[in-house]
Parts: sequence; structure tokens; C-alpha cells
Amino acid sequence: MTMLRRGVVVAAVTTLALAGLAAPARAEAAGGTPPTRTETDVQVVHSDPVACGDYGVEWNIDLHSVNLTFFDQAGRRVKLVQHITEDNTVRNTVTGLTLPDSPVDFVQTSTFDPETGLRTHIFVVGTSVNVRRGSQHLVDRGPILIDGQTGRILFAVGPHPIRRLIDGSFDIRRALPGFCDILR
Repeated sequence: MTMLRRGVVVAAVTTLALAGLAAPARAEAAGGTPPTRTETDVQVVHSDPVACGDYGVEWNIDLHSVNLTFFDQAGRRVKLVQHITEDNTVRNTVTGLTLPDSPVDFVQTSTFDPETGLRTHIFVVGTSVNVRRGSQHLVDRGPILIDGQTGRILFAVGPHPIRRLIDGSFDIRRALPGFCDILR
């Protein structure tokens, strides 16, 4: 794909995503249910003692999310927009080498079928992983569109070495081998 064509595709996907974000605001202005705003803080550790063969990976995630939930005129959830910031670490379980995975900052927009309540798509823009060690830099960044039911990547631009390991799943532990090289 040429750079010009890739730029056109990225612009088109971004325009569609932004148009989708504006749709609930238009519904609210037309008398729909106003969006709700919540905040979430989550601390979770994902680990796999054999992620790298003879050593494991521990991913400590410290997440803060500002959530806006949008509803249609019938009061059914149609969209969830989350501004997520994280201050994480990754650790080699044998040597103890611990590296910051920070700053992590992205917007994740989930759309829902108002009839079934099922999530249809997840659109992520921003930096999901950001680990440095000397001259090495492991980064997962850029727009990515994911099927809301299967976890399959439908469209992606930018480096996504960690997200691609989860492709077709929502099991984040599948991403842990992506940290092996930088933790070696």
C-alpha cells in the first residue's frame, strides 16, 4: 500500500470514527437520553511463568479510565467512549528486571447493537504499550479497529506487536510473549 493510499485510508477511518462519536451528541440534542460520565480505577496483574520459555512475564497494569456512555432515544446503550491512561510495569519473573510501560494514553470507543446490547466494534486510538530499555523501544500505537464479539483485528495502522498477539481473542495473557525480547 502506498503512503498516499495509507494516508487516505487512515483519514477515512478516523473521519468515520469521529462521525460516530458525534452521532450520540446529535441524538441527545434531539431529546435523547444524555450520556453518563463515570471514572474507573483498576489495578491488575497478568502473568505467565513460561511466556518466554525459561522465564516468565508479569504485566502490572494500573489503569484510570474516564468513561462516557451514550444512549439512543429509547435509553439503550449504543456507545462507550473511554479515555484510558495507564502507569504500568513489565517484569522478568526470573531476573526481576522491571521496566516501566508508560506513558500509556489512548481512547477506546466501543459501539453496541441497541437491540441485543452486544458490543459490535472497538476502535482504539493512541498508545497502548510504551516500554523502553536502552536503545530498545517496544510501542503499540495507532488506530486499530477490532470486532467486538471475536476480538479479531479488522483494520490497523501503526506498530501493533502486542495487540496482534491478542488478535481473535480478548485474553490479554496472550500478549505477554510480546515482552520477551525487551525483558531478556
